[in-house]
Amino acid sequence: MATPADDPNSAINEQGSRAKLSRPLPIDLRGLILFFVLLSVLATLCNSLYVAYRVQRQSLIHTTLEANAAYAAKVASSIGEFLNSAHSRLNYSATTLGQHWNDPEVLRKEAIRLQAQDADFNSIAIVDATGKVLQAYPDTSQIVGATLTSEGIQQALKERRPSVSAAYVSAAGNLVVFISQPVFNPSGEFLGVVGGSVYLLKQSTFHTIISRHFHHEGTFAFIADGNRRLLYHPDQKRIGEVLGWSLTVDAALRGERGSLEGPNYKGVPMLAGFAQVPDANWAVVAQQPRDLSLAPLGQLMRDMVLDMIPAGLLGLGLILLGTTLIARPLRQLSAAADQLAAPQTTEQLRQVHAWYRDASAIRQAMLTGVQLLQQKLGQLSHEAQSDPLTGLANRRAMGGVLDLLAKTGQAYSVLALDIDHFKKVNDTFGHDAGDVALKSVADILKQNSRTGDLACRAGGEEFALILPDTPLDTARVIAERIREHIAQTEVPQVGRLTMSIGVACRNADTPMPESVLKLADERLYLAKQSGRNRVMA
Repeated sequence: MATPADDPNSAINEQGSRAKLSRPLPIDLRGLILFFVLLSVLATLCNSLYVAYRVQRQSLIHTTLEANAAYAAKVASSIGEFLNSAHSRLNYSATTLGQHWNDPEVLRKEAIRLQAQDADFNSIAIVDATGKVLQAYPDTSQIVGATLTSEGIQQALKERRPSVSAAYVSAAGNLVVFISQPVFNPSGEFLGVVGGSVYLLKQSTFHTIISRHFHHEGTFAFIADGNRRLLYHPDQKRIGEVLGWSLTVDAALRGERGSLEGPNYKGVPMLAGFAQVPDANWAVVAQQPRDLSLAPLGQLMRDMVLDMIPAGLLGLGLILLGTTLIARPLRQLSAAADQLAAPQTTEQLRQVHAWYRDASAIRQAMLTGVQLLQQKLGQLSHEAQSDPLTGLANRRAMGGVLDLLAKTGQAYSVLALDIDHFKKVNDTFGHDAGDVALKSVADILKQNSRTGDLACRAGGEEFALILPDTPLDTARVIAERIREHIAQTEVPQVGRLTMSIGVACRNADTPMPESVLKLADERLYLAKQSGRNRVMA
């Protein structure tokens, strides 16, 4: 027998740990295919949903920005048209007043006519070049004859051209915008201005112009003058407020027109469009909270996912069917590979429906290997009857089987068996009694061998049992059964015997027959050192 290792327990522990590391994952081919297919499908689906979400989000933002820009431009255009119309009407009155400037009755009638004809003006004022009010209608604050120093009046007198004032507080305490036209006499001398006031805190033309244009729900517009003072806002409390900063208002006052995404004064992200009213240097801004614009996106994505469910379930069914059909022949071949030495394996392999090329090639290779293995095992089994005493295989037969198992890559276990104190049997009872003991042990080995196993007499009182397709745990059980059987059997002329057994299996650490036999011998030696009559695996 082979010489044992210096530390057998260490070798056994190391071999056991390596065997654990080499165990395959607890998943079959069908599960593996299904896992990777579903992983690919889910990755594609998530990517598609993410791309769809981004595209739809950008589309909603772009659409809202474009709509708000168009809305702001339309409102600015309408306000510009209103101002042009107002200047046109005031110009007509200025021509008439220039010819009758010193006739108070004509000035009064023209003021009444203007206010009655143009409901966009809350009041009409005719002021001379010094700022004195010559006529006003309605004159609720009794300002006729008074000299006005308000910002809007002074601006109109200074510029002496059609103008629109910034917002200011009038003498009557109203927040107003003054739209004016200069008055010249026929000789071109500047006489004063005629103008109309628009009250910003009352229902005015701005409310009318903004409300008659279509806009998305949640969109609101506001107007600011060149001083960044709010002329119109849906929250009436903010009218007259001077904005601290506003990207959209600043852009519009610079004469720009377009849209941008940015926070408002409260830090809320807004989607805004902006435009300028050139004649008045006013900024018109139409904006909508971004979250409100993106509100339909959640429902859109939910609808998309729900619409995918029927197709997804159908696809999942097809995937399950496909993986089952692909994995079935390989699973059947795998089951057959666990019992290559069994007589029914050839018929079992022929019944496998290997419907695609790879499975068919594997089946054919396995059929060839099984036929070769069974033929060789039969031949070796016949040649094994060379041991004249026990009828077991000899070392040459055992070596041939181990070489064949190594070539085919088939797993196997080896039992190394040795009769305890056999020399004492020969010395006490004689060699004839020793031969009877050897035959008795050989009969027990044959009784405990399965179809495909190979029992051998290695020499003297040493035996071996080759167990194809047998893991270490099963081989240990078989060894224990043999040991108990021998220990309980009464051998004629000798009495009862005991046997020590070492067990080893082919794995990554012992790939060659020589290494398997050596490990089995080392464990047999360890069993004898540990007191004999025991199995060491």
